[in-house]
This record gives sequence, C-alpha cells and structure tokens, in this order.
Amino acid sequence: MPYLGRMTDGKYSNLDQEIIVLAAVWELIGSMVHYGHFVKYRDPLATHLDRFTSNEARDLFLVLLSDLLAHPRDGTFDLKKPSAEGGMKDTHVAYLSQVVENPKLGENCLPLKDAIKSFSNWLGGDAVFKNVYFPSIKWTGTLRVNRKDYLKVCGNATKHGFLRLDRMVKLVKRILHDNGKVIDDGEVYLVLPDFIEWFRENVVFASASQIAWHLNEIRWGIYDYLSPEFKRSFEPTKVMSGAQMYRYKYPNGLSDPLIKSIYWDLMNEVRSAPSVPRFNPSPPLSDIY
Repeated sequence: MPYLGRMTDGKYSNLDQEIIVLAAVWELIGSMVHYGHFVKYRDPLATHLDRFTSNEARDLFLVLLSDLLAHPRDGTFDLKKPSAEGGMKDTHVAYLSQVVENPKLGENCLPLKDAIKSFSNWLGGDAVFKNVYFPSIKWTGTLRVNRKDYLKVCGNATKHGFLRLDRMVKLVKRILHDNGKVIDDGEVYLVLPDFIEWFRENVVFASASQIAWHLNEIRWGIYDYLSPEFKRSFEPTKVMSGAQMYRYKYPNGLSDPLIKSIYWDLMNEVRSAPSVPRFNPSPPLSDIY
C-alpha cells in the first residue's frame, strides 16, 4: 500500500504519523534494494551491491528513488512539510528525520539518525563530471552537479513523458547555466535526452552501490529502532495445524482502524531482519561520484 499517497479525513496523532512515515519509507526502500534489482553474488564473502540485474531494473530503481526524493502533498495524514535543508529537503527522508527527533515507538534512534544524516550529506553534495558530451547542442565540458538534482532528473524523466517534464527542464537549464552554458528552453528540450542518457548510463551505474548502501543502512536503522517495539507487542496465541498464531498488542492511544492495520503490517515486516544484509559500497565505484 503506498501509504503517503492516500488522502484521508480526520486528525492523526504524532504516533499515528510516525507509524505512517516508517511504513512508507520501509516500503519504498524494500521495493528498491533487493535481489530482483541487484545481482546477488555467489561468493559468500561478497559484501556489496554494484550491478543492476538489467536496464529495466535500473530504470525502475530510478523511478522509485524519485518518489523517495519527493514529498507527499501537504496535509496527507495531517503531515506538514518539514523545514529541512540540504539533501533531505522536500523528501520522504525529511519526514523520517522528524521521527528520530521525537520518537514515539522506541528510544534507540542513533543508528537510524546516523544513516539519515549520512544519506542527507551525500545527497546534498556536488559531484564533478569531466568530459561530458551533449551532441544535440555540440557541447563538451565539465559539470558540477548536485547529486539529488541529477537523480531527480533521471528518475522523473524515466517515469514521465516530455510533456510532464517542465520542472526538470528548468532544473537542467539551471544546471547548465551554473556551469557556464546558457541556452533557451527549446535547446533544453533538445539536450534533455542527452543529459538523461549520459547520467543514466555513466553516473547512475557508478553511484548505484553508494545509493543502495545508504538506503539499506536506513532500512536497518528502522529495523533496529522497531525491534524492541516488536518484542513488546508480539503475543503468541494458539497453534493451528502446526502453525503458531499470534497477535500484536497495540501501543496506548492507537485507535484508528487504518493506522492499526498499518502498524500490524509494519510489525510483520520487522519479524525478521531485512533480506539484504548490511554491506559495504563497492570499493572501486563508491568514491567516483
């Protein structure tokens, strides 16, 4: 269920909103960082993800990443747009940062807080690309680009047709202007396919391991944070046909049926550790961009 895409009536407590945000981010990361998208090496000593299983897997990864790097409409589940800056600004991660500043379900937020900060710092930084060539405007040069900017352009362009890319066109125009190349709007539409192809084929390939590592660290941070709550809440009941039945003891103050359902699903998710173990970014690629 895409939790932050639902508009509902009513007032939601801080606890309700924490459950919603944790579930939404967990779901998005789970749909991105898995062995359907990344090659699982047979070597048991391999401790990194660095190759997409296909170009289609890469493109879907980018589309989902663009969702993570966006924010829900103001007012969804009574959530107000956070006043975050840097790499977290206008992203789902900004809502997650509010959870660690005022946690409701647990106390051990440090691993999650560190993972959020690390990803935010990386996203908010610039990368320098030499010998970039855009044949449509006959331009070769060096680009300094904010990482979140090029990821948003690639993700949104993969998701939408060109008639819905007006904001990305303005962003690419600004990027080129900041690097000394001034062009008009028509030329931006011409160069946009070159921009997307160059970054998708070269930069996203090299950045994939780093991005997957950051996201997996956030997922493990959520797991560590919620594990004590799961232990408190989980209550075995009867055994039926050899299977252990169970229920969850809801936190005090949780009454909305929808939030209870989301909480139940979230506890089920953290019954076991994430399917992708903690790993290191691919050493040859992690420091390129």
